[in-house]
Amino acid sequence: MKDYVRLARPAVSSITIAIISALAGGSARAQATPPPADAPPPAVAPAVPAEIPPPPPAAAPPPATPPSAVATEAKPPTAAEAMPATRPVALPPIDVGAWVRAGSIFQGQNPSKINDWHVDNAYVELHAGGKIHEKVGVTLNLNANMANYGTSGANNSVMIEDAIVQFDLMDEFHLWTGHLLVPVDRANASGPFFMIPWNYPGFFSGSFVGAPAEGPSGRNNGAVAWGDISGGKFSYFAGVFDNGNIATSPLWSAKLRLALLDAEPGFWGNCSYFGSKDILSFDVGGQAQAHGTLDHDKTYEDFNIDGLFEKKLPGGGWVTAEAAFYLYNQDSLAVSDSLYALLAYASPTVGVGNIQPMVRFQWEKVKDNTASNPWNIDAAVSYLIKGPALRVLATYSHTKVLTADATTGALSNSSANSIQLGAQAIFF
Repeated sequence: MKDYVRLARPAVSSITIAIISALAGGSARAQATPPPADAPPPAVAPAVPAEIPPPPPAAAPPPATPPSAVATEAKPPTAAEAMPATRPVALPPIDVGAWVRAGSIFQGQNPSKINDWHVDNAYVELHAGGKIHEKVGVTLNLNANMANYGTSGANNSVMIEDAIVQFDLMDEFHLWTGHLLVPVDRANASGPFFMIPWNYPGFFSGSFVGAPAEGPSGRNNGAVAWGDISGGKFSYFAGVFDNGNIATSPLWSAKLRLALLDAEPGFWGNCSYFGSKDILSFDVGGQAQAHGTLDHDKTYEDFNIDGLFEKKLPGGGWVTAEAAFYLYNQDSLAVSDSLYALLAYASPTVGVGNIQPMVRFQWEKVKDNTASNPWNIDAAVSYLIKGPALRVLATYSHTKVLTADATTGALSNSSANSIQLGAQAIFF
């Protein structure tokens, strides 16, 4: 019996080693040829003697193939992209904005009485512009006043305010053409959004307007050459406009601007920087148009000068003073001289904004006038929540109006009083 056991162990061990070797080296073959379904279960093999080495471990799977270097690294630049002289210019996206002014006025059908109220201003501008080339830009602005929406005869259509192709060759020389602002004075360059009073100057006395020749919203069809010298310490603007009518002579318009403290660069302008700059600046402008007077019998001419002083004060407030004078070559019963002067003070921050009281005086001389010349005084207070980008204001206005009799044409004076409430918001 002992001899049987002694002889059986080597036989069983050989079978075990063969099975282990088959499993280690040919597992795929073992899976491919399974034992018959009716085969008896294999006998439990006795322990393998210690002197027999264990089978080698199964081979580890090969490591995953690393990703391609091309897939993990940025594409190398081309020669044109690598060289600064030929590198493509990354242009900024087109800017868009919405500007809104909403106002109402307390004034009756008799202008001298404050006994009625109505909304007189629901004005919006939509702005878009940007670069289409390193030195070429475009501007497209639309505007509309919806104050009389639905009223018979009211013009509520959306109009083109600016349509400009801009060749910006260098700071010292730009050439802009299309439908654009007429460069003549500070007030027109600023527009109502960037001046302290609610109402544009020169339009207080009915049909007697004391403002330069411009066009709707101060714009016209033409071309302007302009530039900034020394970063905007000195700027020049010269333009020619056809007034949209080939039958009339061109309107020539120009101005010069000298900034003695902080610079005033750029085509557009401000009547106030709302505490962001210290300003002492002067504008001198002029216009000429052959046969441009009311009767088309002589050359229309305008000369104007404007001075703006604005100084930041300790604590966050500022003070503003501005004055302008205009001289016109015009026909009888037209404004031949006009002026305005303004003084304003903005307090340090109170709550979330600045309180800004203001007073402005305006006067006009009507040529060959037999009555008193018209004048106006505005007293206003504004609350500047975000400077010109968000403000509310109230204005009391008293005007000595000059009117002409519809039958005889005789001139007479009357008074007008009003209280204007307004709110303004600019989304850049």
